[in-house]
Amino acid sequence: IASTVASGYTRDGTSPNAPIFVAAWDQIRRDGSYRQHPWTVKNDPDAVLIPARLKMKLVPGSLPKNPYPPPWKASPGAGLWVTNCDKMASWGAGWGDGWPMMYGAVEIISREAIDNYFRNIDMCKATLPWQGMGEDAFMGSCLRKLKAGELFMKQGDGACAGGMCTDPNYQAFHPRKDIGSWMECWGQANR
Repeated sequence: IASTVASGYTRDGTSPNAPIFVAAWDQIRRDGSYRQHPWTVKNDPDAVLIPARLKMKLVPGSLPKNPYPPPWKASPGAGLWVTNCDKMASWGAGWGDGWPMMYGAVEIISREAIDNYFRNIDMCKATLPWQGMGEDAFMGSCLRKLKAGELFMKQGDGACAGGMCTDPNYQAFHPRKDIGSWMECWGQANR
């Protein structure tokens, strides 16, 4: 990866780091190990992920019902991805205008959706202002352009609506910026 530095801010006040993650995903494509698993999870180091909880939610045949289905039927073979923030509901909105979002602390994408992304990355880069976007907004916008299916699994993300580490309904908690708070959350979540 040529650079891991992003400067400035997106219109949402986040880092315009999509170019860094486009390069990282390209490395993942070249490596190919993701193909050995039905799902890939990208997790920020300051997010506490509880893998056993997430694995239980991703079992075929028991995927959670999406309270915010997109206005289209997913294209065959387009794969699935998980949105995890629905703070638009607090202002009375439903699906649309980029919501619900996949906040970047935890990104959950099926093998088929990643393959779809890899096949169509050039189209997404040509039609989205990707160099000024956050990686999560770019990936989500690209997967929506590709008509990938969407699941919704709210996470305990403070950038969205938060969640207590003791709440068994969440599979991840963010942000935990220091080792002490990260370990404390891990301990609370695994009691």
